[in-house]
Amino acid sequence: MTVPASPADGEPHELPGDGLHDSSEEPAGHLPAQLPDEITDFVTHCVPLTGFAAFDLHATGTARLYLDTARRQVGEDRFAAFWAAWKRAVAEGHGPEVLTPTHREVARALIYLWYTGAWPRLAPAAHADLRRESANTEFVPTPSAYAEGLVWRTFHGHPAGAKPPGFGTWAVAPPELPDTARLRADLGLADVPYRTGLAAEVPPEDIPAHLLPGQRVSRDVPPSAVPTAAAPGAAAASAAAATPKVIDTPEVPVTPEEGTS
Repeated sequence: MTVPASPADGEPHELPGDGLHDSSEEPAGHLPAQLPDEITDFVTHCVPLTGFAAFDLHATGTARLYLDTARRQVGEDRFAAFWAAWKRAVAEGHGPEVLTPTHREVARALIYLWYTGAWPRLAPAAHADLRRESANTEFVPTPSAYAEGLVWRTFHGHPAGAKPPGFGTWAVAPPELPDTARLRADLGLADVPYRTGLAAEVPPEDIPAHLLPGQRVSRDVPPSAVPTAAAPGAAAASAAAATPKVIDTPEVPVTPEEGTS
């Protein structure tokens, strides 16, 4: 990058670059055309885990951090085994249901990491099977991961204390949820048979809402259609109220009245 000449010496100066934006043919702020293969591979196969497009996952800027975190927590060799099994499942059109219980737990941890920015506490059986030496506790790998959690994007909100959307934006209704066709197109699944979690391939319109890719379309169910949960003890109290009570009255012994014989 060249800056104009200064009045002091009349010569232009080259600013030190970071190796990413030195090309004069690329606009300012343009990302490098080629990302490391392992990052591209990691993001590509996290798309079916998270339901977000690769563009959204790259935009968080946390792909390298999450890949390194998973490798440290699971172990280099064991994570490689899990990743190979997951890639094979994706290539065959399956989902986590075909993985071993331990590998399913690792997949769950990755989903949790992407959505919340924290590595979760693993199931005790998976923790033992992986022979992890680190403490089995939840932790946040970096403070910035909290702000980049995908959970905020699922309801078009923002993390408290970070990324404020701007003055008055809470008065603007969030955009409508995309339909199934749009979700499949955005995720590159328009021409791919979708049967994750199903015994056989079915038409998109017959896929249960909780198994659809992308953001949960089932959230368009109005709250009024969802039955409310009874308060603790309310069911027992209601049943007791409906049952007629039988009051046992103790018998009072009859004694002769005074003045009678």
